[in-house]
Amino acid sequence: MEIVGPIPLLTTTRRVGVNPGDTFIGVGLQCLFEGVLGPQRWVLVDRFGPEGFREHRELIQHAPFLVYGGMPQYNNFDRWRFWYDDALWRRYVLPWGLRVFTMAGGAGSRGPVGVEEWVADCLSSRRTRELIRLRVGPSLAITVRDPYAHRLLEALEVPHECLPCSATWAARMWGIEPAERRERVLLVPSAPRYARTRHSRNPFRRKRGTAEFSQRWGELYRALRAEGFPVKVLCHQEAEYWALRGIVPDQDLWFQGDAYTLLREYAFADVVVSARLHGSLPAFGIPGTRVVNLSVDVRGSAVGFFPKIQNLSWSEANPQRVLEAIQQAEPSSEEDLRPYEDAYHRVIREGIKRLEAEGPPSGQRTRTPKDR
Repeated sequence: MEIVGPIPLLTTTRRVGVNPGDTFIGVGLQCLFEGVLGPQRWVLVDRFGPEGFREHRELIQHAPFLVYGGMPQYNNFDRWRFWYDDALWRRYVLPWGLRVFTMAGGAGSRGPVGVEEWVADCLSSRRTRELIRLRVGPSLAITVRDPYAHRLLEALEVPHECLPCSATWAARMWGIEPAERRERVLLVPSAPRYARTRHSRNPFRRKRGTAEFSQRWGELYRALRAEGFPVKVLCHQEAEYWALRGIVPDQDLWFQGDAYTLLREYAFADVVVSARLHGSLPAFGIPGTRVVNLSVDVRGSAVGFFPKIQNLSWSEANPQRVLEAIQQAEPSSEEDLRPYEDAYHRVIREGIKRLEAEGPPSGQRTRTPKDR
């Protein structure tokens, strides 16, 4: 299929002051789609509000399809939801008759909870069931990245594929190759709000939670240094950088405010110990990287596609256990990614064939599927 005009990619359009993981998801999707279609022209449409749809209305309405990637997409929507979970579909995708590749979705719930418990909670919400089914008609393909979202869509009988998050392919899209010398161990902390007391409204408890965060990462840094590892702490956002100032020496505490230069740092690492899913997976996508993922919530389950990644819960990630996991982690390779890359390419081809068989959308899709 020859694509005329740019492909709208629903993603983040900001590169500073936001979570770089959103960028990595979109960049990885560009890599995977161009693996099928060849080099393309792209227009980035902000998925966090309606401004991008208004600004690029003509381009979007004349595009054969949109590519939507980003997280989270699956929650109990009675508890919390965002513009892109609901209004994006009701106000633009359906009324404009758009076709969408709905890619790399996953569970957004925070904190430890079992798969079946999480699924049961989501299914208890009529709004959640309706909003998820709302997306089925316009979607040319649906992929999810973790067992939570996979099990939820299974329960709702929504056709989909469960594949690694597209962020795994971000480095390839940007041409980031492994450095010749890779000696560093990178520690990648989560945001301080994921400390145990992050949900407290009490300012003292929130401060104590940040202190616990700083203490534990400081202990981990010192333990690895004591073992002779050349450790650097790489911060994805400013919050953790400032939380660790004075805990980690300035020369070993790094913050990169640009997604590209941040990802480039991973090419110089032999080992990555990351409490950010979108540190672990993009790093693993660079061949030769050993990865230890420290899971702060259900999203950490998304590394399970790759047995070479050692996955620890944050609660058990004491220095000794992390040192053991580093020894057990194995370097990544292109072969680890190939079967999933092939599966993505198949899903994209099948979606395009479906589009070609159905022809351009006729009329406006304004009706929503009834709840069963």
